[in-house]
Amino acid sequence: MAKVIYRDTRGVQRTHVLERTTTIGRHPEQDIQILDRVVSKAHAVIELSIEGDFIIRDGGSRNGTFINGEKVDGSALLNDGDTISVGSTELTFRAAPTAKNENRSRVTIHAGDLESHIQNRIAQNLGAQFLPEAQITDIDVLRRDYEKLRIAHELGQSIGVETDLDALLEKILEKAFEIFPADHGVILMRMEGSDQLVPMAVRGRDDDMAVGDVRISRTILNEVIEEKAAVLSSDAMKDDRFSGAHSIILGNIRSTMSVPLLLEEKLLGVIHLDSTVERGAFMKKDLQILTGFARQAAVLINHHRLIKKMEEEIVVREKLHRLLSPQLVEEVVSGRLELKKGGELRRATIMFADIRNFTSYSEQHSPQHVVDLLNEYFELMVDIIFKHEGTLDKFIGDEIMAIWGAPISRPDDTERAVRCAIEMQEAIGEFNASRQDLQENTLHIGIGLNTGEMVAGYMGSTKSMNYTVMGDVVNTAARICSTAGPDDIVVGAETFTEVCNLIIADQLPPTRVKGKAEPVDMYKIHGLRQRPIHPTLRNPSEV
Repeated sequence: MAKVIYRDTRGVQRTHVLERTTTIGRHPEQDIQILDRVVSKAHAVIELSIEGDFIIRDGGSRNGTFINGEKVDGSALLNDGDTISVGSTELTFRAAPTAKNENRSRVTIHAGDLESHIQNRIAQNLGAQFLPEAQITDIDVLRRDYEKLRIAHELGQSIGVETDLDALLEKILEKAFEIFPADHGVILMRMEGSDQLVPMAVRGRDDDMAVGDVRISRTILNEVIEEKAAVLSSDAMKDDRFSGAHSIILGNIRSTMSVPLLLEEKLLGVIHLDSTVERGAFMKKDLQILTGFARQAAVLINHHRLIKKMEEEIVVREKLHRLLSPQLVEEVVSGRLELKKGGELRRATIMFADIRNFTSYSEQHSPQHVVDLLNEYFELMVDIIFKHEGTLDKFIGDEIMAIWGAPISRPDDTERAVRCAIEMQEAIGEFNASRQDLQENTLHIGIGLNTGEMVAGYMGSTKSMNYTVMGDVVNTAARICSTAGPDDIVVGAETFTEVCNLIIADQLPPTRVKGKAEPVDMYKIHGLRQRPIHPTLRNPSEV
């Protein structure tokens, strides 16, 4: 798979697998979002050509796209290792390792009764651990332990913190070939949630030549998996015990070593080495050394998986931060609250907040001024929405859509929504006061709220899905907002009924709105009562 590797603005390394079309830009809908002011919303696109090559096109960005320091004029062919510069972010292009994929397909696991053909086993027991210096009396043990430490050190030095799994596995095999006289090497990884082993890396002694067919005995693999033991079979072609082993004969294999990749008692995979040339290529000592080598490799593989898991959690956090308040994000990420995918019926309160006469305002100011103003306004309003633990649904031009009750429900959702609307109007007043000092025009918003049952869930295409709500209650909320004048908060009857003991409000004449056959009851909120009316004493007709 072709991919690009880069570090985001937080310094976290990410890997993005390229599809036929991959978009890059500042906008959240881009496949690779880069939060950088000098990056355009739709900055560039990487496409797969008919010939099977990847090319990059600049999307008419203001500051340009660069390949290896040179500006892209229209489009440019990408080669393995090229550096793509978008703003201050550098992305490294890695071409699909087609040859390696072909090698993986040439690994076959053959069934057969080879139980008696196994010459040596080394179980993963306490005897394989390093002894204290005072307990070592055999110089051979000392030498063997030194060799294990040397190899483990060299493995760590040569691999380091490698976050690309394919590259990590290739380096592990490369290091194994430096130590052992093998002709073929295979790393098989255990698929999550099953016992299935899949070839993930294959290598031959001469890396420039085709690997050829690699055959592995199913019996030996079963021994490694079930007993978690390292297995050595030596001089197989000369041993009568291998007369029925088709996987040995067809591959002309003389010696094999197979060791488990163990993390404590968890099997991650198997390293398999074989020799088709040298008689007695592997000895028991080699098996012991490879066992220690595999332990170090297992730690590195697990480290890679933890890094990938952390990266995935960071991506989840970033997406949730666009929707939910920081407190709710922590609840969801920790697993204490669950976001359910797919549509479900929820009772919620929906808010629309729209800037009045913004079209005429936009005509009087430059586009850059309008964008800067909107960003400043949205920042202020979203902070207030999150303060009251609402969910930001989307921006529709200069309009804000927010939800209370989905995806997280609370018993006082409607009250939170109303308090939020009141604070938003107070904040826009302070915002205007500060702008008047700068002799800037002021902004005024109308807010509409409505409560009821709606369908909530992830909706969209397979390429892009967003959490949102749909239904008559949502549509009515938008119509209620359109009736609200500058600085007004207008709510539907259901919203009013739930908070009437907390607010000061006037009932408006029943109003006909688009899409509704009957007039809609609405209430204009003036503020909060200093002392809420007790629920048993409230009278919705007296407000």
